[in-house]
Amino acid sequence: MTDRQFSEVQCSVAETSPVVPSRCYTDVRISPMLPAWSELLNSDALDQARLSELRRTARKRLVDSAEQFVLRLNTIADEAGLPPNHRPLLTGDPGTQPIVMTGHQPVLFHSGLTYKYEITESFAAEHNAIAVAVIIDTDRGDAGQFSFPEASQRTEAQGVPRTDRGLLPLKAQLAIDSTAQSNNLFGHGRLKTSDDLRALSERVTQSLTQLGKPAAANHTADVFSAFAQLSAAKASAMEANTVMRWLYGTGSQMLELPLSAIASFPESLMLTVDILKQPRRFAAAYNSALASFREENGIRNTANPFPGLKTDSHGCELPFWVIDHNRGTRQVLEVQVDGNVTRLLANGRTVDTFTDSIADDSLEPMMLQNLQIVPRGALITAFLRLLFSDLFVHGTGGGRYDRFTDEFIRSWWNTEPPAFTVASASRYLFYEQRCEVQRLESIRSQLRELQYNPQRHFGQGLFSDELEEQLAELVQQKDTAVSRMKQAHASGDSARELGRDIQRQTNQIRDLVMSEFESQVNVLNAISPEQHDAINCRTYPWFFFPPADSRP
Repeated sequence: MTDRQFSEVQCSVAETSPVVPSRCYTDVRISPMLPAWSELLNSDALDQARLSELRRTARKRLVDSAEQFVLRLNTIADEAGLPPNHRPLLTGDPGTQPIVMTGHQPVLFHSGLTYKYEITESFAAEHNAIAVAVIIDTDRGDAGQFSFPEASQRTEAQGVPRTDRGLLPLKAQLAIDSTAQSNNLFGHGRLKTSDDLRALSERVTQSLTQLGKPAAANHTADVFSAFAQLSAAKASAMEANTVMRWLYGTGSQMLELPLSAIASFPESLMLTVDILKQPRRFAAAYNSALASFREENGIRNTANPFPGLKTDSHGCELPFWVIDHNRGTRQVLEVQVDGNVTRLLANGRTVDTFTDSIADDSLEPMMLQNLQIVPRGALITAFLRLLFSDLFVHGTGGGRYDRFTDEFIRSWWNTEPPAFTVASASRYLFYEQRCEVQRLESIRSQLRELQYNPQRHFGQGLFSDELEEQLAELVQQKDTAVSRMKQAHASGDSARELGRDIQRQTNQIRDLVMSEFESQVNVLNAISPEQHDAINCRTYPWFFFPPADSRP
C-alpha cells in the first residue's frame, strides 16, 4: 500500500481546537456543535416558582461551598510539599453569571474525561461563566485503577512477520493496577503507601521505556513521585486524584465539590423530602417514563439505560442511596408506607421512621448519625440541573441516559430542564501502531474484492504502479475474453477454450493481488488479542500523555 493510500485510511485526527490548544485528540465528539452551546447557555430560567426559589439559594450555596473545598485541596497540596493551584478560578456571582457544570467519579482520568473537563473549562472562561465540576464520591469502585501496557518478556520468535514500517507486532499486553489500596466508596478510598507507589512507578515506567515511550515514562515517574508525597501526607485517593489533575492543568480553574456535600444542602434535602412524601407515585411515574423512553428509542433490554424501580405491595425502591459514612457502605433506599407511618429501609433494615407528614428538616437526625440519602443514577443530574446548572456537559454515556432525564423532568417537575451537551474524545498511546492495524484491517476486509474486482480501485494509490499496470492488462484481456464468449454462446459456437482463458486470467489476477498483500495480512493475523487490546486501549491514564507531546 502506498503512502498516499495510507494517509487516506489512517485514524481521523481532530484539528487542534482553539478551546483546547494544548492537546491533540482523535474520535472527537461534540454534540451539539460548540457554536450552539452559547445559545443553550442563554436559555430561560426554570418556569416553576418553587424550583426557581430553591435554585436561587442553592446556586449561591454551591459556589461558596465549592470555593471552600478548593481551598481545602490547596491546603492538602501544600502539606504534601506540592505547589498549590494558583490559576484564577472561574467563579463569580451566580445571581448574574451562568453556571456550567460537569462531573465524574474521582478516578484517574483517561482522555475522554480530560477532554470533557478541558472543553467545559474553556467554554466557561470564554463566556464569563462559573465552572463547577461535581465529584461523584458516592459511587463505589477503585479510585486508583488504571490500565497500562506491560512489555512482554518473551523474545520475538524467528519468522514473525513485520510490516515495512516496523510498527508491528507490538510486544505488549494490557495490564491493570492501582494507586489505591481499597475498593470502596470513592469518598473513602485510600492511597497505597509511598513505598508501594514507588515500586508500581518503576514497573510501569520500565514497560513504557521498553515500548519506546520515554516521554510517557518520565512524565509518569514525576506524577507517581507526587502521589507518593500525597500518600505520606495522608491524602485520600479522591483528594490526591483531584490535586494531581489540577497540578498538571486539567480542570485547574474549575470549582469542585463532592456530591455528598451537595446532597446535604437544604435545597437538595427539600427535593428529596418531596419525593419521600409520595414514593409510590414517584416510582410509578419514573417507571412509566422509562418504559416510554425505551419504546420511543427501540430499546428492548429492560436493563437499559438502567433498570426500573422495584415495587411490591409493601413498598417501593427509590433512586437514592443510603450512605453509612461510618461503615463506608451504601444501600438502595426502599420506602414502606403503612397508613400515616413511613419507614425508610436499607438492605431490609429500618434506618428511620416518620409519623404523619415528613418535614423539610426530617432527614437531619439521620445526618447526625453519619447516615445520608443521596441521589443515584439519572436522579443525580436531575438534581444538579434543576438546582444549579445552566448547562451540563456530559460524556457519551451520560449523554445517552440524560435524554431520559429530560423527559422525566418535564413530566414530574412540570418544567423545561436546563440544557445538556456532550463532549468526548480519545487519545491513543500507540497511535501509529493503531493506525497501522486499521490500515491492515482495511486491506483484509476488502481483500476478496481486490482480488476479483481490482479495476474498481485503480487510480486510488492502493496498488503499486507496476502491479496496477499488470492488473490493468489482465483485466482488459479478461473483459475481451468474456465478450468473445458471449458472442460464441449467441452463435452456438463452442466457448470452452475461452472459458479456460477467463479462469486462467482470474487466477493470475487473484495471485498477483495476494502476493502484494499476503505478507501484510499475515502481520495482522500474527497480532495476539492481548497485543490488540494494548494497541487499541483508549483508557490509558492522563499522565501517559506529557503536556508537551503534540501527537495523539
